[in-house]
Amino acid sequence: MKKLDSRYLLPVLVLLYSMNFMDRSVLGIVGDALKADLCLSDAQLGLLHSVLLITLIFLIIPGAAFCDILGRRRMLTLAAALWTCAMTLTGTASGLLHLIGARALGSINEASTGAGGTGWLSSFFPAEKRGRIIGIFQMSAPLGMALGTLLGGALLALTGSWRIPFFLFLLPGLFCTLAIPCLPDHQTPAGKNYFRSLPGLLKIRTLLLCGLGAGFYCIAKFAYQTWLPVLLLRSYDGLSPWMAGLMAGAFLLMGIGGPLIGGAFSDWFNRHSASGRAYAIILCLSIVAASKLALYCMVGRASLPVLFAYGLFDGLLTMMPLPIYFTMVQDVVEDRFRSGACGLMGGIVYLTGGAWGPLFVGLFSDMFGGGAEGLRLALMFLLIFLLLSVMVFAFSVRTYAKEAKRA
Repeated sequence: MKKLDSRYLLPVLVLLYSMNFMDRSVLGIVGDALKADLCLSDAQLGLLHSVLLITLIFLIIPGAAFCDILGRRRMLTLAAALWTCAMTLTGTASGLLHLIGARALGSINEASTGAGGTGWLSSFFPAEKRGRIIGIFQMSAPLGMALGTLLGGALLALTGSWRIPFFLFLLPGLFCTLAIPCLPDHQTPAGKNYFRSLPGLLKIRTLLLCGLGAGFYCIAKFAYQTWLPVLLLRSYDGLSPWMAGLMAGAFLLMGIGGPLIGGAFSDWFNRHSASGRAYAIILCLSIVAASKLALYCMVGRASLPVLFAYGLFDGLLTMMPLPIYFTMVQDVVEDRFRSGACGLMGGIVYLTGGAWGPLFVGLFSDMFGGGAEGLRLALMFLLIFLLLSVMVFAFSVRTYAKEAKRA
């Protein structure tokens, strides 16, 4: 395959990163069918969602570091190839342990691509455009979730099999495996003392605060993205998996605009204040918390047309904070540590609790009696973590301004 022009960099990275979220949402929409086929509980189904995120605790830092050391092209090519294999294993799984192994292998995509892609794009574009570019890259999350939900729901309705949707990913996975080595890069060498210097990044308070705040945000966000189709199916009698997938997919699809708005919003704020990005994420998180509470109160009580209209608006708001904390970290580190810094932040995110959101929902749902009401109460309970996220980012206001200026 011939070398690709730089204008293909962003689209290919968006495709690769989107696939990571597509398979998550497919698991969400086929969840009840898989549960019935393999005789799983809500807690076990929640574990299947969380296992990928739990594995990230161990993989995200080395995956990001190797993007800096081995090169982003090599590491992301390997990630695309292994992720494609993981989807094949998921579709052919015969039991819970088989699925757990396949889901764990699939985590290599996010462990490398989130950090590697962010660092790759940050080195290509100037700081004044960084929020918008990273915002476009982070559109991969809602785009992948939406496409996975829509296509997964359609294939489940057409075939009746929860396995078929996972084979959907083989062709784009192979394409990315072949295309990434052909993309341009001008990466700063990591240097001989990279691993010795990497722990020193933990002295950057902005990085620590972003990891902790983003971790609390992701508990609520991952829970919402994972359990939304199941919540709709349980809350409305006669709603088919296809229609539940269509609604959830539409909500998630609206989220595509969220990172772009959030990134542009933080760029604007940063031009008017040295702590602009910190103020921007505090405001965005506060709005998300209020919107999510309203959404969960409406599910099962409001009519489907009313819920659908509000869910579209909520989907847009949900993803606005996403690019802001990534951009804050990129603003305070030197070029050779761009991927590694994202990996360290990601490690904190998942250790803090981002990996546990879907599992928490399953456990609390069983505790609250299961069904639609138990699941709704579990999702509402996790909104407390959004308030904790706002509090953490409030501590970053002065810290970010000082460390961004030094960088």
